[in-house]
Amino acid sequence: MLSYLEYFYTDICLFPPASVALILLCARAISIVADPVVGMVIDRRPAGRQALPLLRAGLVPFAFMIVLAFVPVGGQAGMARYVWACATYMGLCVTYSVTNTAYGALTSLISDDPAIRLRLASARMVGAGCGTLLIAVLTLPAVDWLGHGDRRHGFMLFMMVVAGVVAALLGLVATLCHERARAHRDRLPVRVLARALLGNGGWLRLTGAMILVMLGSTFMFGALVYYVRFVLGGSDHDAGWILGAMNVLGLCGSACSATLARRWGNRGLMGVGTCLCGTWLALAWLCPPSWAVTVAAMCLFGLCLGLCNPACFALLAEYVEEGARASGVRTAGLAWALNSTASKLAFDGGGSMLAWLLAGYGLVAGDHAQAAAARAGIGVGFLAIPACAFMAAGVGVLLLCPRPVREDENC
Repeated sequence: MLSYLEYFYTDICLFPPASVALILLCARAISIVADPVVGMVIDRRPAGRQALPLLRAGLVPFAFMIVLAFVPVGGQAGMARYVWACATYMGLCVTYSVTNTAYGALTSLISDDPAIRLRLASARMVGAGCGTLLIAVLTLPAVDWLGHGDRRHGFMLFMMVVAGVVAALLGLVATLCHERARAHRDRLPVRVLARALLGNGGWLRLTGAMILVMLGSTFMFGALVYYVRFVLGGSDHDAGWILGAMNVLGLCGSACSATLARRWGNRGLMGVGTCLCGTWLALAWLCPPSWAVTVAAMCLFGLCLGLCNPACFALLAEYVEEGARASGVRTAGLAWALNSTASKLAFDGGGSMLAWLLAGYGLVAGDHAQAAAARAGIGVGFLAIPACAFMAAGVGVLLLCPRPVREDENC
């Protein structure tokens, strides 16, 4: 859904790229406060009722904000529309903080068993891949069909459908899941939780690698539509089909992730898979732009990303558990919250940097053709920068992240 947000702001709302950068950067800054607050609330709640009550409370407001964020108001690119975009995106960030932090923490709270956590992470990534695939394939055709050619109206109607589906699925999770992991009986002070988490070296290093992955993903997915339209000469729908093909391969990778993780370990699978993601993007950058190279690189990228994503979240849960054993303080809520904060700041920071990059290379919002310099900037944002980010993340995981103790014991 958010892959189309920057496109919605520039091509539907007709905001200049620099203005979009400011929206993304300012609105997400609220996550610096919202995510840690939600995480601390989770850690200070009683066992069995840490994350699920917050998930139930946040899912309806989150669904409403999904719709409102895609409702353009006011005149063409006027101040009223710009203020509305800032306010609704800020509201979307806050409600997403509540639901996503609670949902992510469930990976650590449903069970203490690493094998179950790996299966949970794999199932989560398969579900996320299915959702991303449907969004990629259906969004623009559905927007055109619902809006009868008016994409402003079409986006609003389509996001109403998306919001309803999101609320229903989160409601199923909140109803059917149960928290069985251990928790503190007493409400620990915030400083104790923070000190224990910041002393967890494995969590800190993995979070740093995930920031690089999110930064690279934001550049690549944000520039995909521009690259297909202005560099390859395709249409918006072609970008959706490429994204769909990539997600099909990602689903295949996620389905195989648990088997490979049992052989190589979560750390090894994530490190190697992330390096391969960067390798495919780098090779595509070195080749002349073409449909064959782009589609092949995106499919291989999707396969490798699907392999390493479940391992990444399972590894994160293992580091959280190791930190609890070492310090005697369980910080599942705060750990997932700050990890989510870092990822979202990387998302909006990457979106802002991409917008500034495109503006610096001369991209003109709403134009049907772009100058050679703008096309070169699109290529840098779509392939070169993401390749560097993914390879740096993979090397960092392999060289800096410690091997989890339980993996050592199982080898």
